Amino acid sequence: MGRILILFSFLLVMSAFTIQTFWRSLSGKSTIELINRLPLLFSPANYVYLCWLLIFASLVVWIVHCYKHRNSNSVTSLQTTLFAISSIFLISFFIAWHNGQNGIAIFLFVLQLLSLFGLYITYPLTTENIKIRIPIALFLSWSLFFFITFMSYIIVYFNWHGFGLSNALWAVILLTFGTAIALHLRYHHFDIVAPIIFIWGYVGIAIQNGLEELLVTTAALFLCGVLIAGILFVKKNRGY
Repeated sequence: MGRILILFSFLLVMSAFTIQTFWRSLSGKSTIELINRLPLLFSPANYVYLCWLLIFASLVVWIVHCYKHRNSNSVTSLQTTLFAISSIFLISFFIAWHNGQNGIAIFLFVLQLLSLFGLYITYPLTTENIKIRIPIALFLSWSLFFFITFMSYIIVYFNWHGFGLSNALWAVILLTFGTAIALHLRYHHFDIVAPIIFIWGYVGIAIQNGLEELLVTTAALFLCGVLIAGILFVKKNRGY
């Protein structure tokens, strides 16, 4: 019961803080305002960020499941610790980013992803566990997508033109990188959630860029097709 209370407490704090940060303000501005102040090409339309609400709702379902099956040790001490740590790192990331400490923010976000991935892989690759893992998969996949969005922000913020590439080409590279991650999770971890989350984000990127950045829009929609193919034809595991 103590683990369930810890999970619920950290989820409550993390969700309340994230909602406040994204749609109200932290240090005088919301996260959406922070993102939209720069001409990011790897940045979805604002409605895409409502995915946070889906994630928090799914995590509530996960905790309720853990509570109902508490007598069968449905959540371990390691899983509880990793979830708590990932929540702390996420909150710390937002604080650092909003206060202009971009280097620290990158470091904290990487730690958040590592702790969350650690939680993700604690679930064995069996049919039942893959289904139970869905809320964690949602959280991880969305965190990966948002990390790439954040790195796009960093590239534009520092006006970096590495290797002489334009912002549009860097956006396409980041889109391709995200697709590779989603397909990796699909194939090696039997995860259908990751491609769906990236499709959701990429459609939002296409809508946001429209005809003004046709290269990025075309790449985003094409890679959506690749991800759909990955969902339909990568069937290494029968559990999904």
